[in-house]
Amino acid sequence: MTLNKTLEKLLASKNELLESVEVCCKSIEFWEERANEVFSRMDKFEEESFLSSEEQNQKQYACLIKESNKIMSRVNFENNQLDILEAKILDLEETIIKALSKYAKKQKK
Repeated sequence: MTLNKTLEKLLASKNELLESVEVCCKSIEFWEERANEVFSRMDKFEEESFLSSEEQNQKQYACLIKESNKIMSRVNFENNQLDILEAKILDLEETIIKALSKYAKKQKK
């Protein structure tokens, strides 16, 4: 395979990974917005908890905690995906550098 074809293939793979990174970042933004909504509801709950019964407070608190844990799990998942994608991008960049180096050595001969 020629250098141009190899580089085109590698750069296309990198662009696909970068698109995946963008999707992960948008997903994280979405989940962070949801987390802020839950945190606002938690603040409101804390301010108004004295108005409700202990049983009602426990149910609402449990619901808020469950929702916040779900959101944080999703954010952690997306962050892990970003780490994986970043590693793949670094590997691809290393492959590109090696391909260019190999080509440069052939040109010197």
